[in-house]
Amino acid sequence: MDIVGRNGALYPIGLQCKKRSKWPVSKLTSKEIDAEINEAQNFEPALKAFYILTTAPDDKPLLEHVRKINERHKAKGLFEVVLLGWGEIVRRATLDPKVADKHFGPAGGGAPRSPLLATWIMSHGKLLKSGLELELSVKELVQDLHDWPNGHIVIRQRESDDLLEKLRSFEGKVLSNDRRQARIKLRDELQKFSDAEKFAEQGILFMLTDPVVSVMLLKVWENDAPLAIEGFLNNHIRPWTQRRHANHDLYLRMSPPGAPEERCSAPLSKEDLAAINSIKKMRRERFGHELTTTVADLPDGVRARVAIPRIVRGIFEFISEDHLTWDRIRQMRATEIGSWSFSIG
Repeated sequence: MDIVGRNGALYPIGLQCKKRSKWPVSKLTSKEIDAEINEAQNFEPALKAFYILTTAPDDKPLLEHVRKINERHKAKGLFEVVLLGWGEIVRRATLDPKVADKHFGPAGGGAPRSPLLATWIMSHGKLLKSGLELELSVKELVQDLHDWPNGHIVIRQRESDDLLEKLRSFEGKVLSNDRRQARIKLRDELQKFSDAEKFAEQGILFMLTDPVVSVMLLKVWENDAPLAIEGFLNNHIRPWTQRRHANHDLYLRMSPPGAPEERCSAPLSKEDLAAINSIKKMRRERFGHELTTTVADLPDGVRARVAIPRIVRGIFEFISEDHLTWDRIRQMRATEIGSWSFSIG
């Protein structure tokens, strides 16, 4: 047992630290957890709670393993087990300014600290959470951003870790020119993934904090945010973007209300097109007119999964590729995502 302490009247509480300091960090295993818990059961006096703290990443299967252990412990009157991965440890630590200053250095210069609010993992261009889990994660992130508006998130691709592991093989060695070239190639590839991760983080924060966009996603279209975030991460993050957008015949072509000459396009599946045609038909029959000319008029699923993610990517492309300013973006009314016009072509 590394540390024994109390939490108010709750005593004793045991803390066991499991260091995984090499990068990329190795994973903690369920066998290691079971061994530590078995050893903790022999501690005198009997523990009221047992924390396992690790520098390894947060791991959903291990958290589920601990949850099942707690169900058995509760039935037997044994202590609660809490597993905290490095992402959660850093997130909690940086929420307290004094703790953050002590362990991560002072913010300095009066600059506001940016606590880590969430770490989301991707693999092969896909976010490794969906459905209810993603919905809850988005709601928690929105609440955390309200409480800590200077907070940030981390999007991490498994491929980045794989590249770092390959780069480690070059450390501490005298390299031939061929090996140096191989290392340069790996570092270039890693930079592309790192840039994509930063782009993903910027896009998510934009959707959830922009004063215009966030109102539409979180209040007007209450169910759109998780689908829009999932669509943005899964379909608009390079290098996967180019591969997924090939071989499409029809596109949703969209323009901001204040600059109809600007345009961005998103590929439409057969299901998307059928949904659009169905809602047009329903409106013709009910109102005598299609009434489907803006993004707000699109079927909910097409708007959330297809239109909004592409608009968000388009806004950032206006800035990075066309060198427009945020003032110009506002003048174009580009953040009024529901008012973008669309056509199919």
